[in-house]
Amino acid sequence: MYLKFYNLREFPFTLSCDDRFFFESAVHAEALANMMYTVQQRKGMVLVTGEVGAGKTFIGNVLGSRLGAGCQTAMMANPPQSGKQLVSCLARRVGMNVRASTDKVSLLEDLEQYLTKLNARGRLVALIIDEAQDLSPASLEEVRLLWNWEQGGQRLIQMVLMGQPELRQRLLEPRWEALRQRIVLSYHLRHLSAEDTPAYIAHRLKVASDGQCLAQFTPEATADVHAATDGVPRLINILCDNALLVGYAKGAQVIDRPIIAEVVRDMTCWGLRTSSQEAPAMPSASGH
Repeated sequence: MYLKFYNLREFPFTLSCDDRFFFESAVHAEALANMMYTVQQRKGMVLVTGEVGAGKTFIGNVLGSRLGAGCQTAMMANPPQSGKQLVSCLARRVGMNVRASTDKVSLLEDLEQYLTKLNARGRLVALIIDEAQDLSPASLEEVRLLWNWEQGGQRLIQMVLMGQPELRQRLLEPRWEALRQRIVLSYHLRHLSAEDTPAYIAHRLKVASDGQCLAQFTPEATADVHAATDGVPRLINILCDNALLVGYAKGAQVIDRPIIAEVVRDMTCWGLRTSSQEAPAMPSASGH
């Protein structure tokens, strides 16, 4: 569509979780570094929350990638709705052959033995559950029980729970106190700041063009992008992709305020704010 016009070799604002496009803002870089350390050093369970579009799935995928070949990483994008489904999914993701006819007790025994052997060989195993706010009570209880497995004082599975803010509220319920006490790192992903937003846009354009991109977002345009999206990465991507499309249609390689205003005006279903609307207060950050 507009790739040749802007000298791009690929779309810069795709919503896929491509590690090359990961922008290490102060918020995301700190969260990722602490997650890496906690998992690699087997310190305890990790909880990461964020609003829709804040980049939870992306940072989870980057974590799995950076843990590398030395870690057997099991990613769960769709939370299982039963304890057996969770155990079966974990077993398959770490390399076990699982028969559908296997009962849960046998499956648990086989999985624990398998993980014990991996641990004895020095293999790290990490379970990353995305959209964990949708875990059923049975699955969440299974997470707690699996965490108890250890050998020689080392946990057999390192766990990362990622979800929307309601996950944090859910874990405050008295019934989940035992699980909550196992969380040693808790992070809430904030939105990109007004300073991070233009850097984020420039980073994506650079990756998509090997540094030879002809598209230019003016400082005023990037300020309007931030104001309209409140710094939510997913919304920034959608807005900027549409801005490039409008610029292409107009024959303009400079993306200015009028182009951003036109896109915001037309994207009514996203609830974006125009520059004349007051931005709501930013959510408070949760430390670690």
